[in-house]
Amino acid sequence: MSDRRNKLVPLAAALAADFAPRAGEHDRANSFPVENVDKMKAAGYTALVIPEKYGGLGADLEDFALCQEQLAQGCAATTIAINMHLFGIGSMVERATGRPEEELFFDAIVRGRQILGGGISEPETGGDWGYFATRARRDGETYVLNGRKTFTSLSPVIDLFMVMTTIENSNPPAAATFVVPRGTPGLELVETWDAMGMRATASHDLLIKDVRVPAIAMAESRPIGPVNDQAISLFAWFGISVAATYTGVAIAALKFAKEFAGRLKPLTMPRTIKYLPGVQFAIAEAEALIAQSRALYLGVARDYIRVRDSFQGEPGLARVVMPKYVATNNAIRAVDYCMEVVGAHGMLKKFPMERYYRDVRAGPNHPLSNARARELLGKVALGVGLAETPRW
Repeated sequence: MSDRRNKLVPLAAALAADFAPRAGEHDRANSFPVENVDKMKAAGYTALVIPEKYGGLGADLEDFALCQEQLAQGCAATTIAINMHLFGIGSMVERATGRPEEELFFDAIVRGRQILGGGISEPETGGDWGYFATRARRDGETYVLNGRKTFTSLSPVIDLFMVMTTIENSNPPAAATFVVPRGTPGLELVETWDAMGMRATASHDLLIKDVRVPAIAMAESRPIGPVNDQAISLFAWFGISVAATYTGVAIAALKFAKEFAGRLKPLTMPRTIKYLPGVQFAIAEAEALIAQSRALYLGVARDYIRVRDSFQGEPGLARVVMPKYVATNNAIRAVDYCMEVVGAHGMLKKFPMERYYRDVRAGPNHPLSNARARELLGKVALGVGLAETPRW
């Protein structure tokens, strides 16, 4: 383990320990933990993936995954929320070309402690990124944006919204990402978030109505069509960190289940329930599922860092999507086994297990959703192109 990692993972663990006592309270109140974000800013965690030469903590993709895995054991909602800030920055760092505006952007995150937020998912498109219902229309030296975004995690503290759009009347068809500062006229947060799990993420809707921004606000653009390096980069940083976050929830559930099994002694038994075969078998299954997930996403992260050029086209996309698909589904199964160990006690809100049980179920709904991931993985395995028509 590198010296850098020896510092970063304990930092994430310390933050997790600080967040854990408040996690249940924010979950019940459906409130956003602003104090957690303030503590992450003070610790430099909001600049985790920015290189040290710019004042960040310098985490690579594997470091990022290990830190998020650790942080999620304290508060899953805080972790998945800050993930929506960090993954995009990590991808930007990876693709940076040294332009002066990039350095200014990194400075805003490090010294300005700005928070980046998403305008990605939409009610019309679900979690399938690529083509966006939100539109950008060129008007002289400006663009006018219109649309509605869902799942805008971190919404109370976002300073810069990254709004992904389809460009009107572009030939060939193109998508673009715009940086829109908070307070821009026509940008409105609509407080819709009241969910089963991940309740403290404040993932409200973002309404974009005739939002006018200068042309220089366009951060990135790309043709709509074949998979490119930008898409693979975004999914690598997103998918692997999401995999680690939900695995972190499963690890927290497993720790609680083992501790619970070691202290619960029914009146009719001579020893605690950890000696029961059913409990041992359930713990074994959870351990195995978590080990499978960690081996996959950490292995893919290492490969991505070392041989980035080998991640090309649809097969490359499939490689970075698979860890998220496997880990989020394994996390649900692992937590189910832990709930089996804890039994009816796991339904009580005085214990964290019922929150782990609810939070972990959000995992498969992040892009790519289970069905879309299976389509990608299956088609790549069979040599069927994603653009082939008819689709089925």
